[in-house]
Amino acid sequence: MLVIKKYLPRDAEDNVVHAESAGYQMLTESGQVLACPEHADTTITLLSTYTNSGLQGLYGGVWYDVPNVRNSLLLMAGSIIEELTDGKIKALRHRVLDIKTVRYAAPFFFNPSFNADVSKSMSGKTLSSASVSKTYGPWQVEQLHRDEPSLLSPTSLY
Repeated sequence: MLVIKKYLPRDAEDNVVHAESAGYQMLTESGQVLACPEHADTTITLLSTYTNSGLQGLYGGVWYDVPNVRNSLLLMAGSIIEELTDGKIKALRHRVLDIKTVRYAAPFFFNPSFNADVSKSMSGKTLSSASVSKTYGPWQVEQLHRDEPSLLSPTSLY
């Protein structure tokens, strides 16, 4: 039997409580409210923001507004991509400002197969991820438990 888990709806206050309990800061340095705290994704993200503003990327220690270009996709590399490429492709730390209206975005997370070997970089260096698991699937589950503790049960995906 296939069991499909449904996410419970959360209103804005729940998101702030969840984010703060996970150690995320929900205000910028200048006091602006964040809709999504600073983070880097894990693999490759393709993102359409339609015409919505609010996305910011960190470059050289400075936050920059990411332009929203109609009919375009933004490609962002994540932390494991940075490790796999020996730092040649940098992970983009990003956050989303609260724009005080409904903000639509369509992310697509392009991940390796569950059994893909993610233990060594292109140069053969052993990655920090190898201490958790040699393959992507169990490593990702561990990351989700760390980053989103209320999202999964202790036995999710095992």
